[in-house]
Amino acid sequence: MGGYGASGYLDENDSQDSVTISGVVTEAKTKRKVPNAEIRFLDSEGNTLKKLSSDNDGSFNTKLAKLSKFGSIEIDGNSAGFLTKANVDFGIFVNNTKIKARLFNYDYSATELDT
Repeated sequence: MGGYGASGYLDENDSQDSVTISGVVTEAKTKRKVPNAEIRFLDSEGNTLKKLSSDNDGSFNTKLAKLSKFGSIEIDGNSAGFLTKANVDFGIFVNNTKIKARLFNYDYSATELDT
């Protein structure tokens, strides 16, 4: 689970055969920026199109070839949490997409019961 916000806009100065996706990854509870988060862009069949990491300020920026279908983004912030966002526009209607990804950290620790 995670929070997600995105906005897209058209920019006539951008290349017509690629889409620019940029954003910032933060931890929801502390609002700190997450450096070195792994960001994976997947097509509609789940194939990896591109993989990159956020910089020291939690930011990322990349260009992808335009697709005729929506894709998804997976963000792994290591101890900061994990986020999957489906139905991301990879150039169908927009040339630029900005992502604000908030990762929620859950503790999944378990204890062993004595019998």
